Amino acid sequence: MRIAWFTHRYYPCVGGAENYGRAIVRRFVANGHAVDVLTSNAHDLWYFTDQRRRRVEEPSETQVDGARVRRFEVRHRPLQRYVGRLLSYAPHWPTQCRADSFMPILPGIEQVRGNYDAVFAVGFPYTVFSYGALRTAQDAGAPLILTPFLHLATPGDPVRKYYTKPHQIRLLACADVVVVQTSLEADVVRNWGIADARILTLGMAVEHKEVTGGDRQTLRQKYQIPVGRPVVGHLATLDPNKGSNDLVRAVARLNEARPLEDSIHLVMAGPSSPCFERFLAEYPGGKPSWLTLLGPLPLDQRADFFAAIDLFSMPSRTDSFGIVFLEAWANGLPVVAADAGGVPEVVRHEETGLLVPFGDLDRLSQSIAGLLNDPARARQLGEAGRKLVDHGYTWDDRYATLLARTEQAIANPRQSAPGWFRRQAG
Repeated sequence: MRIAWFTHRYYPCVGGAENYGRAIVRRFVANGHAVDVLTSNAHDLWYFTDQRRRRVEEPSETQVDGARVRRFEVRHRPLQRYVGRLLSYAPHWPTQCRADSFMPILPGIEQVRGNYDAVFAVGFPYTVFSYGALRTAQDAGAPLILTPFLHLATPGDPVRKYYTKPHQIRLLACADVVVVQTSLEADVVRNWGIADARILTLGMAVEHKEVTGGDRQTLRQKYQIPVGRPVVGHLATLDPNKGSNDLVRAVARLNEARPLEDSIHLVMAGPSSPCFERFLAEYPGGKPSWLTLLGPLPLDQRADFFAAIDLFSMPSRTDSFGIVFLEAWANGLPVVAADAGGVPEVVRHEETGLLVPFGDLDRLSQSIAGLLNDPARARQLGEAGRKLVDHGYTWDDRYATLLARTEQAIANPRQSAPGWFRRQAG
């Protein structure tokens, strides 16, 4: 097969959608399929609208794991965010797919053409990529497989609106296959009129060899974390929506009641959002001594990160699944997460971790303290998580399932899809 894979970022960028994409693409290539990855040159998501942020310093076309990767250059315009926001209200579906305050300007992404057998697109709310994939699929007469990663938060949460807009629902209606991660996501998509036959509940997996077997002392010694200190780890884009700010506040509360020489150490890995950077800049007294920021964490350092910590926490409201929980469990670590989005289907409360309401600092700090003060219980939860991911949470399994559905879509094309597209895009 010849495959096009549209995504907002790609390796060396890391993240849930990015790691999923690389894991699947690598397996397509290993099984003899030709893959073109169509992406941006943004390394930092905020580069989409701010040229001061980080970009990928590589040629526009490279080979990654045997796949051809084309990185379309993000363009920046004066008043881009304001103009994008205004355009998003235009009563024109293609414009809604292309424009918003956070959407990148990517000339050429809609002109990708090729004799593709299948076209994939990953990651809402950046629908400029999914719309480009739709045009490519329509031109090639190939099935479109969308993986939106809907961050559904909890009912009433304002973040939900960024993943449930009419133009996004229309894009999913154009797809031959909609790949979701949990039954929550499947139910939402089903309620939008997407037939069960076009919904694939896939779930995520973990690359065990990449995230396990690390050395406990490497990271602790490098960042001079005192011997014997309990360490809480957080790996995500550092942002209030990921619970990063709440986690700092929760650990601060706990450390107020502990002697300085026995304070809990918090190690946070991942790129920082502007919101988190402002939060730290305004933090009373400056960045606390018990907080270590690693920045973006290369894949070859993830094993040492997980080996160094005693507990993993990402109390996020914006995750459709949460691959990092699987990575923590692969290392036998207990996790503390927020009871929001698709996470409650991944983290089983009191079985493989603890769930707290998003934004509840009392419950978050109590849960962290409870596990650090009860190592036996922490081990029990972590080992339950390890047993879970040791059976069935492999990318080989996920790839086999996705490949079978892709081949089915190629063999049984939806006859109505091209006409539907022309009516909506005209």
